[in-house]
Amino acid sequence: MDDMSEQETAWLPIEPVWSAPPPPPPPARPDPPAWGARATLAVALVAALIGAGVGALVARTSSGGGGQTVVEKFSGNTSLINQRPADIQAILAKVLPAVVTIKSTVVVQSPAGGGFFGFGGGGTQTSLDEGTGMIIASDGQIVTNNHVVSGASSITVNLNGSAKDLPAKVIGTDPSDDVALIQISGESGLPTVSFGRSAAVKVGDGVVAIGNALGLSGGPTVTAGIISAEGRGLTTQDPNSGATITLANLLQTDAAINPGNSGGPLVNSQGQVIGMNSDEAVNAGSAQAQNIGFAIPADTITHLVPLLRKGGTVSLPRAYLGIQGGDETPQQQQDYGLTPSTGALVETVGPNTPAARAGIQPGDVIVSLDGSGVAAWDDLTQDLRGYNPGQTVTLGVYRGPKLLNISVTLGTAPSGSQ
Repeated sequence: MDDMSEQETAWLPIEPVWSAPPPPPPPARPDPPAWGARATLAVALVAALIGAGVGALVARTSSGGGGQTVVEKFSGNTSLINQRPADIQAILAKVLPAVVTIKSTVVVQSPAGGGFFGFGGGGTQTSLDEGTGMIIASDGQIVTNNHVVSGASSITVNLNGSAKDLPAKVIGTDPSDDVALIQISGESGLPTVSFGRSAAVKVGDGVVAIGNALGLSGGPTVTAGIISAEGRGLTTQDPNSGATITLANLLQTDAAINPGNSGGPLVNSQGQVIGMNSDEAVNAGSAQAQNIGFAIPADTITHLVPLLRKGGTVSLPRAYLGIQGGDETPQQQQDYGLTPSTGALVETVGPNTPAARAGIQPGDVIVSLDGSGVAAWDDLTQDLRGYNPGQTVTLGVYRGPKLLNISVTLGTAPSGSQ
């Protein structure tokens, strides 16, 4: 690894690891009420070793504003399944044999003029990404993060305790949930992980994280901690396709998660997988992020597996409004006389969509969803991920100087829509 300062390291993107290099103007509006603050963190996918080429990613956590509660207080649950792990070695004996190392080879197109001393017409370079996976079927089916294997020209798997790299192929992917299913062939009788119910997890529950942290030789890294929050949401970006990924209902843990942990298990005191490690927070401006990692809930994974086994690209049904827009900017507020200083500005409303049927109009500024403040378009998108098609929500909408509360029954997002 190159020698670099602590400040530089804090801002480096950590996925993937490279071996080689205006809306219709609404009426004038007065000053808005104050809305709940929202904290932002720089977040990075953690599939592999520190490298270059991916920008800072953003996770949003909600505070204030009422409505949805992000952090559930520890309720004093004393059941064995939720207590602090007392015998980590016993947990490892149960889980570790089913944890694998995944290596993905990605062909990267070099820009023109990227050759020796800037001359040359460009070309291709090969990079190696490393991550983690969990065996879920004795014949070699493995779940991991989609960003660990996306865009790979070849994939190999290293079983725990083995020096042999086994070829693997992708069976099914869900890029929007960052989950993938891969398969190694010619194997049988492999150990498998056992999934617990992430819905039963409480803040304060003890957990152990296992994974190929930093790609260090000598086997997986094991860290321990607690569930430090529930229901977290973040927006990130697939490092290979560049697609925006909005994840919701994530588990937050203070168990150390590092590059290479992606796709690895987060387990409870009984050795049951309650999440798949996916992201970590790093420094954001003057804010120092420490021991904040995120995992995809086990309930999401177990729901997806039968769909992934059918092959191809799949996705869970998404709640859908049927609008397009973006963040309201100070310049737009000045130019169009918008009332609130921040919010999700509606630019277009699709015909016969839930928003159209509810009366949402271009030029509206959405400032809340079920009482939770919406300061930007991303806030609205993330919060919607916590809802299912068919649910009815209340949007706080500024139209001119008037604040309206509009009820919308959410639809199902068409394929490829946000």
